[in-house]
Amino acid sequence: VASRRGRLYARPILQAELEQVLQAGDILLERTPFRLTDALIPGYWGHSAVWVGTEPELRELGVWFEPVVVAQHGAIREGRRVAEALRYGVKLNTLRHFLNVDDLAVVRLRGEAHAERAAAIVHALRQIGKRYDFNFDIETTDRIVCSELVYDTYPHMAWPTHRFLGRVTINPDDIAATALKDSALSVVRLYHDGHLLPGDPASRMAALMRRSKRACGSARSPDTLPVCP
Repeated sequence: VASRRGRLYARPILQAELEQVLQAGDILLERTPFRLTDALIPGYWGHSAVWVGTEPELRELGVWFEPVVVAQHGAIREGRRVAEALRYGVKLNTLRHFLNVDDLAVVRLRGEAHAERAAAIVHALRQIGKRYDFNFDIETTDRIVCSELVYDTYPHMAWPTHRFLGRVTINPDDIAATALKDSALSVVRLYHDGHLLPGDPASRMAALMRRSKRACGSARSPDTLPVCP
């Protein structure tokens, strides 16, 4: 249930600028305070996804002819380059579709990381077509949720997880926290309430998350299940 459109939605100039910034393998974090599902998700960020990149990027990374990439040639050429796990399953969507949000953070591996990014794209596209995991268990592989998509895309990262009702889970704020602490990741872009924030995006993101935590107090458990949109 949504009360309005996101503040980044249907803004072609902003979208074009963002497409110039994004690189294959970037992690996308979003917040949609106008959706009921956001109230059910622990922390600041409500959803995560992976930007798989453009045809020229994937050719440069040497993965354009990998079988899982070949299967998505049509979608990628049509502009569907955001891999995300939604309630109807893991799909490739357009950036315009994804930008129906108020807040957006772009997280990236530091340095060139050519091999790691190439592997990440293959890992991400292997998830396409899987069903949504309503058990929110990262130890199962046939169904996944949004944060698990990132977890599986970068399996070498030391992602924090939580045990809840006998299941091991991860939520979008865990991904953000890792980006703020792990030297292998950096926050390269941050939009809040529809605006690109100036200054250091990592510091600004940390401040937003701290403020959100203080505002929520103890109302949310850190182990609340991460329901994606």
